[in-house]
Amino acid sequence: MIYLIRATLMTIALAAGYVWLQPRDQKSQIVEVSFVEQAQDAGCLNVHSMVRLSDRFENIMPWLSSVGAAAAAGDYNGDGAVDLYVTNSGRGDSNRLFRNRGDGTFEDVTEVAGVGCGNPEGASMHAVWGDIDNDGDLDLYVVKWAEANTLFENRGDSTFAEISADAGVDYWGYGNAATFLDYDRDGLLDILLGNYFAAQVKDADTGEMVRNNLWKPVTTRVMHETFTHADNGGRNVLYRNLGHGRFEDVSKTVGMTFTGWTLSVGSGDLNNDGWPDLYLANDFGPDEYYLNTGATESVPRFRLVVDPQGHPGIGDDWWKGMNVDMGDVNNDGYLDIYVTNILERNYKTDEGNMLWLNRVDPLYPGGRRFFNIAQQVGTHDGGWGWGGKFADFNNDGMLDIYTVNGFVTGDTNQNYWYAIQEMVTQTKNQTANATDWPVMGTRDLSGHERGRLFMQVLSQDTNASEPAFVEMAERAGIGDLYNGRGIAVADFNLDGWLDMYIANQGAPSCYYVNRTGERGDKIISSGKTYVSLQLVGRPDQPVSVGPRRLASTVDAVGARVTLTTDIRQQMREVQGGMGFSSQSQHALHFGMRESETIQSIEIRWPSGRVQHFEAHAARDMLNCRVRIVEGSNDLTKL
Repeated sequence: MIYLIRATLMTIALAAGYVWLQPRDQKSQIVEVSFVEQAQDAGCLNVHSMVRLSDRFENIMPWLSSVGAAAAAGDYNGDGAVDLYVTNSGRGDSNRLFRNRGDGTFEDVTEVAGVGCGNPEGASMHAVWGDIDNDGDLDLYVVKWAEANTLFENRGDSTFAEISADAGVDYWGYGNAATFLDYDRDGLLDILLGNYFAAQVKDADTGEMVRNNLWKPVTTRVMHETFTHADNGGRNVLYRNLGHGRFEDVSKTVGMTFTGWTLSVGSGDLNNDGWPDLYLANDFGPDEYYLNTGATESVPRFRLVVDPQGHPGIGDDWWKGMNVDMGDVNNDGYLDIYVTNILERNYKTDEGNMLWLNRVDPLYPGGRRFFNIAQQVGTHDGGWGWGGKFADFNNDGMLDIYTVNGFVTGDTNQNYWYAIQEMVTQTKNQTANATDWPVMGTRDLSGHERGRLFMQVLSQDTNASEPAFVEMAERAGIGDLYNGRGIAVADFNLDGWLDMYIANQGAPSCYYVNRTGERGDKIISSGKTYVSLQLVGRPDQPVSVGPRRLASTVDAVGARVTLTTDIRQQMREVQGGMGFSSQSQHALHFGMRESETIQSIEIRWPSGRVQHFEAHAARDMLNCRVRIVEGSNDLTKL
């Protein structure tokens, strides 16, 4: 009886909190956007296999096996069509490479390409594409649990060679995240790796530090120490590219020493000084925000930002960061950040997803300050969030957000939320030993939820200084109830509209084809237009800036494009892979209204070189996929 009274009171209180947190109503605004799920018909269906660890963790096996479904988009064979690499996490189960035939349909070429992995000892968790040797084709880095990470070098003939050990990037640990970046702007792609569980633990019998093998554990004290300030996770790694296929670990040298529980890593120029900064989304503790010192120091490092109130990162975040993506959501020329978190309407309403708006603040480190505006603009409630991506899905010139969610799908009549709260109270938030956790069994933990499609709309408040959104996933045709993880956004069928591939945990993938520009079988005039830019850097043409020689990588990661029309500007930056278990296309996509007139396109390359395309030259890129080589004014329409 006491248990029931307690549970009832808790539910009432939290439900009241949820009502109080509701954003202003934007639902009256109608947005045109439509998707159709076609994974089976398009030949890219994958049913993700989940990892299973030692029976000693049977009581919380659903929790521990809840990650590993990743999707990475990249044109590995250079034919102009974006391909897909998706992971599987079961022992002996192969990852899959789907080659895009050029029309948005795919064929499985995993065996021929030689990139299956198969998880003989551990489990695949994530993968990212990047051209590590500047030879013009994308290489592939696969991140794993309890197995050496794998680097596949693209031979240029649609096959790959495994070079992990020789390259020095065969880290053994519990990686959940990775991105390519050129942090020192030397024209060579570096690798940032985010790790989750600690790679070593204390042997319960000998007291010695040994490898933390969750399949053959020496202890069950492997979990986070607390839900809010855990620092007993894995160490993150920054590999500097030395050229000639070799890397070195410079993590400590650049100032990255925190051992949090990292789930996602992101890189982008957050203060507009030309140097890529870092944002690390950590579970069970504070996120990390690092400013690159390259603008003031000849050998770049990363300085952890701590705000005037003593918070590391960008403010008082909510301790369970699962995703980071960057995009200029309000078109002011600065990158903003979207971080997913947890919100459960009946049990946890004090957190939620975070949309950090980048604003000027001279008194704040770096001269910029981030404000979490998610609740008031309508992007707060993302359920138990995972991957989240910015993209202009309806080509109106404003970035939208798609985010997936769902943790463990079980019996909704047996909810695990209350059991967690009871455990935290009884153990005084000491949660490191897995044996202290209540049995999950078939209980549900924020399963059975749809993803969220937050479409940006013109605010009805003419004095508003913030963007506004409406949630319309179901209305747009996105109706699956799987536990989503990774998101790959790309124009897979080359029709000028951005599509989505979703990797679902322990479930079939979803391939949502964007049909916004169609009615039935006919292409219609939607009143929207687009520009798609594929940038190619010239690392062999560095630019001298003082005593330094700066260069761009061939895939132009970190390059920034500003498109100016008669009514506004839009800015995009080439990413090296961002989002939880996610990577979207390298090409930069700009949407705009048909009534807009392009005035100019400016490209700022990581080398420091700036290119301008004015008037007719810029407008000639309209409704085209265009390849631009650094330093050349010749445009190649693809």
